Amino acid sequence: MSVSAPALPTSVPCVIVEGMKPLPPVKPMSLARHGIDRDHLSRGQDGDLRELWASGASPVFEHRGSLLVAAGGLFSTEPGMVPGKQTEIYLGRDADGNRYIGVSLDDAGRSELDTALSTSRARDATDLLTAPGEGIDSSEPVWLPLRQLAESLDDVQVSLACEIVGLGNWHRAHQFSPRTGRATHPTLGGWVRTDPDNGSEHFPRTDPAVIVLIINTDDEGIERVLLGNNAAWEADRYSLLAGFVEPGETLERAVIREVYEEAHVEVENPRYLGSQPWPFPCSLMLGFSAEAPSLEFAADEAEIATLTWFTRDELRAAIEHGKVRAPGLVSIAGQLLYSWLDNI
Repeated sequence: MSVSAPALPTSVPCVIVEGMKPLPPVKPMSLARHGIDRDHLSRGQDGDLRELWASGASPVFEHRGSLLVAAGGLFSTEPGMVPGKQTEIYLGRDADGNRYIGVSLDDAGRSELDTALSTSRARDATDLLTAPGEGIDSSEPVWLPLRQLAESLDDVQVSLACEIVGLGNWHRAHQFSPRTGRATHPTLGGWVRTDPDNGSEHFPRTDPAVIVLIINTDDEGIERVLLGNNAAWEADRYSLLAGFVEPGETLERAVIREVYEEAHVEVENPRYLGSQPWPFPCSLMLGFSAEAPSLEFAADEAEIATLTWFTRDELRAAIEHGKVRAPGLVSIAGQLLYSWLDNI
């Protein structure tokens, strides 16, 4: 015999809150945009790119994380102006078949290129270093860091920029074999460094890091996001919590561990929302949301100075009145945060 559950009194509202409203995946934007076929079959076996240069490939110049730009995009020039003895990397081709070679310059190489460009334009080389004040839209080539360019470059150029900055950082930091201590040399179109003694190959490094949108939903369905102020930042600057994935760890466990280490908040239901290259110097940011059943927290005070819960209205007001500086859309932190703000 079945037994029916007793009906609730009509005077008692029945409200069921199941947790945060799911967020949609983050669409590729800023540094996550893509417009290049990396064309790995054309890289060759060694570091000699003369055939690619002869085919009309265009250079993309990088120096310590900055890129040479002019007239609204990456600056290119004739291969004959490329300084010698620099690290050259085949970056791939665009949809029209145009090929690109990244040139990671050392200090001497940048000085040589600056001088050559200033001479060709009847300008003094020091002018290129201080540069006209128009930034990427300057009529003359100027050096600008990738972070300033991410939202100004098109899909093809942002792909090229991320490749050459990330690979340039790797080549500068891994010039010697970890096995023998001997100097390695670029092979496979600049995508590998080879030990001349034993032939061992060393590949570019990518460090995965999770970044987490932490949400608490109260009994009335009101959501709050937890933001942290890093101990090294100005007091009004806030962002999401993040940290590197450790060896032998899943992404989901990294989310739970990092949040607890930095905020002493136990989270559950990690949900992957998207990723973004962050070549500063070699990270891949993996965006997650996670739910916090409690509003209790305790900042670690070593990495995180303060933590604050915000409702959507509170955060919008704080940003509008200049009390909080939130991350911009150049980073996946800002993309996740504004996705939540708009997810009503």
